[in-house]
Amino acid sequence: MKTSLLAAALLLTAMPPVAAQAQTAAAAPAWQREAVPFYDTVHALQGFYGHWALPRAKDFDQNARALAPAVAALCQAPASDSKAALAAARMAWQTTARAWEQLAAVSIGPVIARRSQRAIDFTPTRPALIEKAVVTQPQGAKAFERIGTPAKGLPALEWLLWTRPVQPGSLACSYAHEVAQDVARESAALQAAFTTAAGTDWGAEDEQEQSTQAISEFVNQWVGGIERLRWAQMEKPLRAAGSGSGSRTPDYPRSASGDTLAAWAATWAGLRSVTALPANAATPAPGEALVPLEMYLRGKGLNPLADKLHLATGKVDASMAQVQKAGVQNKATIQQTAKDLAALKYLAESEVAPALQVSIGFSDADGD
Repeated sequence: MKTSLLAAALLLTAMPPVAAQAQTAAAAPAWQREAVPFYDTVHALQGFYGHWALPRAKDFDQNARALAPAVAALCQAPASDSKAALAAARMAWQTTARAWEQLAAVSIGPVIARRSQRAIDFTPTRPALIEKAVVTQPQGAKAFERIGTPAKGLPALEWLLWTRPVQPGSLACSYAHEVAQDVARESAALQAAFTTAAGTDWGAEDEQEQSTQAISEFVNQWVGGIERLRWAQMEKPLRAAGSGSGSRTPDYPRSASGDTLAAWAATWAGLRSVTALPANAATPAPGEALVPLEMYLRGKGLNPLADKLHLATGKVDASMAQVQKAGVQNKATIQQTAKDLAALKYLAESEVAPALQVSIGFSDADGD
């Protein structure tokens, strides 16, 4: 009798209380607690363009339109207010750059058609060309068409605000203002183009071929964005700097402004949002929300592959968090993040793309 009572007591102790069981169930992802709907190509494109790209294009345009007045205020500031005006212009540049990095993380549709990546974020900047442009003082859209891309866009403006900080009333400041206005013109054009794309009836009969091309473009640009972050922004500068006593500081993007970590975080945030569903997020309703690729796969019944994608994304989350904590001086954490991004890219190319019947083409982002 005593033995049976002891066994029962141990059994009750081992069993989690009802409240704990309920809490565990509630903590499970939404897709484990409710049926995942079927998502077709139309749902995916509606989500990518209407609920991912368009909001980011609007955010970029809003920030870019605020950047030009901030630079203008710097150019007109009295000497006593020049430091505060410079700080305000720099802050406006940073918010604009981060909004751009989120949008350009997956360069689809209008970003490709307009070659906006080249117009807004061409690197490396060429100081000699900037100085030549300062002397010529181009004004307006027509005049700026004759200015080479290495002398304009966000990197050129970064050089003018940090590397060689412009002074109020100077020709260099006037040129910086024109550069900011040129970025704003491109941001307005992008917002208009994405508004049109978001209103496309991807399910219409005459859009069938275009929708197939659009989903292929999206997957390719997603893969290209992962590789661009891994190679061009992280690993290539690290390798180029060398190692040992003769090594130099890696020329990471946004180094002049000290915004490298923020740039990486913004780019990864853009990529991650289309890759996997955030923790505790609701299951996307078809046609009414962004459908991350993880959920697109689950909707097709490809849960094992979706699980792989979710796991690979989580590894990048963890290593990127370590980079943000350790800083750009810690090479080991950057190398680990690059390794995890490479694994994510490999999974995307070798399994995700074939599952979606998409062929991966060569991208400028591909490293050697």
